[in-house]
Amino acid sequence: MPEPCFCAFCQNAAGNFVGNLFSEIFTLISKPIILVFKCDNNVDYLKNKVAELKDEKDTAENYAEAVERRGEKIVQKLRNWLTSANDRIEAADKLVADAEGNAKKKCFFGLCLNPKSRYQPSKKAEENSKTIDKLVNEARGFNLPLSHIPAPPKEVPEPVKGFEDFYSRKDAPERVMEALQSRSSSIIGVHGMPGMGKTMLAKEIKRKAEQDNLFDVVVMALVSRNAELEKIQVEIARGLGLDRLPNGITIQDAAKRIKGRLKKMKKVLIILDDIWRPGIDLEELGIPPRNEPKSIEVSSSREEYAECKILLTSRDSNVLSDLMGSQQNFPLHQLKDEEAWELLKRIVGDRAENDDIHNAAIEIIGDCGGLPLAITTMAKALKNKQPYEWTDAVRILKRPSSENFDGISAKVYSAIEVSYFHLESEKLKKTFLLCCLLGHEFLIQDLLKYGVGLGLFANTIEEARNEVFTLISKLRASSLLIDDSDNNCFDMHDLIHDVAVSITSRDRHGLLLTGDHVPNDWSDMETRKDFKWICLRHSNVGGLPEELESSRLTLFRLENKNPSLQIPAHFFKGMPRLKMTEELHLRELAGVKNVVDELNTEGFPDLKHLYVCNAAEVQHIIKSAEGVPYNAFPRQLLRLQEISVNECSNMEEIVDDEEQGSSSDIVEATELKFGEVLRCLRLQHLPKLSSLNKSCRQMPLFNEQLAFPNREELQLCWINVNTIWHASIASSYVEKLTKLIIEGCDNLEYLFTSSMARDMIMLGHLEIGECKKMREVLLFMEKVEENRNLIFPQLRLLLIKNLPKLRRFCYGNYIRFPCLSQLLIQSCPVLKTFISSSSFERITATSDKEENTCTPPLFDTKVTFPSLEELTLEWNDNMKEIRQRQYIIGDYFPKIKVLELIQFPEQSDVQPFLFQSPNLRKLVVSKAPFHEIFKCQGLGSVEKPALALTQLSELSKLKNLGPSFIAFKNLTTLEVSAFINLIEYSTAKSMVQLTKMSISKCQMLKEIVACVDEEVKDGIVFIQLKYLLLRGLPRLASFCSGNCGFEFASLEEVIVMGCPNMQIFSQGECSTTNKLKKVKLTVDEDEGF
Repeated sequence: MPEPCFCAFCQNAAGNFVGNLFSEIFTLISKPIILVFKCDNNVDYLKNKVAELKDEKDTAENYAEAVERRGEKIVQKLRNWLTSANDRIEAADKLVADAEGNAKKKCFFGLCLNPKSRYQPSKKAEENSKTIDKLVNEARGFNLPLSHIPAPPKEVPEPVKGFEDFYSRKDAPERVMEALQSRSSSIIGVHGMPGMGKTMLAKEIKRKAEQDNLFDVVVMALVSRNAELEKIQVEIARGLGLDRLPNGITIQDAAKRIKGRLKKMKKVLIILDDIWRPGIDLEELGIPPRNEPKSIEVSSSREEYAECKILLTSRDSNVLSDLMGSQQNFPLHQLKDEEAWELLKRIVGDRAENDDIHNAAIEIIGDCGGLPLAITTMAKALKNKQPYEWTDAVRILKRPSSENFDGISAKVYSAIEVSYFHLESEKLKKTFLLCCLLGHEFLIQDLLKYGVGLGLFANTIEEARNEVFTLISKLRASSLLIDDSDNNCFDMHDLIHDVAVSITSRDRHGLLLTGDHVPNDWSDMETRKDFKWICLRHSNVGGLPEELESSRLTLFRLENKNPSLQIPAHFFKGMPRLKMTEELHLRELAGVKNVVDELNTEGFPDLKHLYVCNAAEVQHIIKSAEGVPYNAFPRQLLRLQEISVNECSNMEEIVDDEEQGSSSDIVEATELKFGEVLRCLRLQHLPKLSSLNKSCRQMPLFNEQLAFPNREELQLCWINVNTIWHASIASSYVEKLTKLIIEGCDNLEYLFTSSMARDMIMLGHLEIGECKKMREVLLFMEKVEENRNLIFPQLRLLLIKNLPKLRRFCYGNYIRFPCLSQLLIQSCPVLKTFISSSSFERITATSDKEENTCTPPLFDTKVTFPSLEELTLEWNDNMKEIRQRQYIIGDYFPKIKVLELIQFPEQSDVQPFLFQSPNLRKLVVSKAPFHEIFKCQGLGSVEKPALALTQLSELSKLKNLGPSFIAFKNLTTLEVSAFINLIEYSTAKSMVQLTKMSISKCQMLKEIVACVDEEVKDGIVFIQLKYLLLRGLPRLASFCSGNCGFEFASLEEVIVMGCPNMQIFSQGECSTTNKLKKVKLTVDEDEGF
């Protein structure tokens, strides 16, 4: 008889087998039935999944578009995903449409739904949903940005200012517009005399093309006589939506990017204005040739580009047809007599009909030859003039001109000359002539510099700036400068420019040499030596003469394309008036090793400010061995007050006195003359500089012979120096120093000695940073000095940052900063205490033992800051306390107004700062694990009456600004980022003076003002709030989720960016006033304002 346990096993096994078999059969039978009944649900689920996939596809396409605008390519993986997504969406949309149609079919005489017509769609919908779900998850794994920078918006174009739409000229723009819409031509030209209005016509065509949406993109670029391909490519790239072309990109690489961009576009119009002989190569710019109309069938070997139309303008129709391959050219004709009269009357008014000027006006119109520019400038110049001045203008127009311009009649030249003559002052005339020499689209700020240097404008910078903008405005009003909306640059029409250049050359004011007109042997300069100004613009100078004789020259400007140009040693010797140079800027100077001796052997005796930057070949400022004996030093740089040398990789010394007399004689002469009046010395990024003088190379940078006794500012950055001052330097050499900046001097172990510090009685600004070996700022050389008190009587600013080995500021018993108002200590990871008085080894000791097992506080009673108003402090792991606990914060910083705390731990003793500082007006806290900023447990309602500005960032654990019992009645600005929650209801109600609120980049923030309905008795009134910014808050659902109303009585601007989940502002009522001027809502977090 079998064992009972065996029987039980058999029974269980049989039961399991039958159960499993039944389950499999039931699944096979039930699944089709379930699919039939779930058809509608499966199709709806598929719709939702398709919607999700479309959202992800849009995000990926936006990202790809933004990448391509930067001239980059997306990875193949993303490209394949986009292809799969498009295919799957297309198939799913078709499936949904078929399923919805089949689902309505019935059987059994229409009594029930047809299971066959529902089964297949339901099954396919289920399968497609799974596939789409995988694509969606794959897309989310790309971690693509949730926002993108959109293409530049198309603004509503306005009519072009200055375009005169007269009847006789209407046919040209109309015919050009027709040609642009025709497939028979791809390159179209417009030609006409200078001053006829070709540029205005091109701008008007651009406006109409954009207004009528004839093209996806319309781009316009200026070519001009000296065609600069790089500049043209930048304008085209910007117009095509490419974010940028990298600095230094070659013409060929830029052309590839432009070609790549054109492949992505459908219809493009490119306008190239003012083309001269010998024309330009479109393919070199990146524009594909379009000599043949685009056919419907394109060879597979030919690259596909956009339908690209090209509009060209030129003075010469032959340039368009023969050199540029235009297929249709349209002339721009002169104005007819009645149209010219109408234009003049628009400017002069009905006075033109008066008998005393009527006949003169008629003659002027005839002499202007129907050119709108000539008529406009003449009319504006004579508008308010006396009748005899009109008559005199006619006389000038009748006078034969010796000038001969290509395509310009002598009378047109005279018409513009009349406009120049009638400028109201000599200063305005000189400014106009200077503008023509400096060039097109020149910065007004640079014009200001030239004008001040030449004595044209007022002495003070502020007065001169106001004056130059007034003069530019007057020149624009006279039409001698183009009336442009850009207030940073000025420009003038080519015709006026040519006439102005002729005038300035004829009257011996200035000489402009451009392009191929630059002389090779300079032999004809003898006839031009009386010019005051010489400008070489867009030139390719191969060489300069050994010496250029020009007795009146006050301005020499060289803009050269040849980087190998060498400046001869005596080139400037024959320009005696250039000795008046007080300010000399030398940038990217080639072929010069020592500045003074090679550029001016007399030593620039009037120079006050010298700036040398990015000149790799310069080795010295003065090198006496090359043509200047040491006893000539007293004649050189006598008035030099400021030296700034930056990024000269081969600079070895400031003065090289090698092989010239005895070292003591040379440095004595140098000391007495060269640096006698020097007030400011800045030496930056000079890796080979180790001394100021070759004979003193083994000494500190400054000693009693080379100390510059009147120096007020010293800045040494990224230079190779071991010691700055000799330890025994006399007090007179540092007592006038007011500003000292030391940065990147890696070999310095200390800055100055305690005896020197006592002599720096005028020092008001001290910055130290990036010195890898510095262990203390101030070094006590003698043991006895440790017991002497130290004081910096005038120091107002002290910045200490990025000093990885700094342990203390100094070593002593007591130090005072009676006037210090701003203190910054940042990125000093081993700093333990500000001043140490224990018997530790000084920095000169070789041992590196620990100073003390019991770390003192950062500040104690040995250091006082009675006037400190701004404190920035970054915590490090070696700090234990900020101050001794038995002293309150007010004992250390009684006047503190601005406090910035970085990386402070939660358990630090920083909280007393916030309640023991009654004058605190600005609080900045960042990168700290605080749960609360203001802790005041056990107290009732607390006010922070002085606090006006709070900035909080990267506080990942911060729950809110503070407990509900803290009031901020004088807070005017609140800027926060990267935290969890923000403001309690009662705290928000206390902010009655808040004028600006900026909340950004808080990933977890769900609401700004937190409240529950039970505590809401009335709404919150932000009576002074003018500016509200919510930016980069992906989880923000509302400003306030409770039933709280808000009133914004002064709100002017609201910006909400990158808040995709924000549906409502608040459950309660919200009200604003008519002061609201700007509301901006966008999904894109990074879009510019």
